[in-house]
Amino acid sequence: MNNYLTAKVTVNSAANVIKLIVFGILFTAGVSVMPSQFKDSTLQGVVSVILTILLALPIVKVIFIYYYMSLAKKYAYVFANNTDTKITFSELRDHLNRSNVEDELQKLITKKYIKNVIVEMNTQTVVLTSENAMQANKIYVEVTCPGCGNAITIVKGEAAKCPYCDRALLG
Repeated sequence: MNNYLTAKVTVNSAANVIKLIVFGILFTAGVSVMPSQFKDSTLQGVVSVILTILLALPIVKVIFIYYYMSLAKKYAYVFANNTDTKITFSELRDHLNRSNVEDELQKLITKKYIKNVIVEMNTQTVVLTSENAMQANKIYVEVTCPGCGNAITIVKGEAAKCPYCDRALLG
């Protein structure tokens, strides 16, 4: 699973498909009956139009859910394949061939489709905060333990303990 996608993107969408089918059938039935309703009275026509709109709303909502899921997957793919912990908006525009990445990304974060990113509007960058991105940015050094003489690989600048003699080490 991609570290930038939330569970909202990876959920089983069977319920959405059922919703599309049911409301699609009801919408189609409503549209086919609606023209005949206008002949009798204006009130029936207005009610038919309102009913048709109400049946179309769940369909539109499911379509938007799939749109946001697809968009989130595109952004997450770019983030996962980025070798740095920051990516600029212009780089995102180039990778995705989209012009309004700032607004789209804010919307995806707000609607909880994307996680582990921080949008910095003043610097026009996106900071990637997933564990994989942070791990890729670390520099590892080999240190010889003064207590037991074993070579240990640790992150540069961080403190660790020797796994053999439990002595404190600094990278």
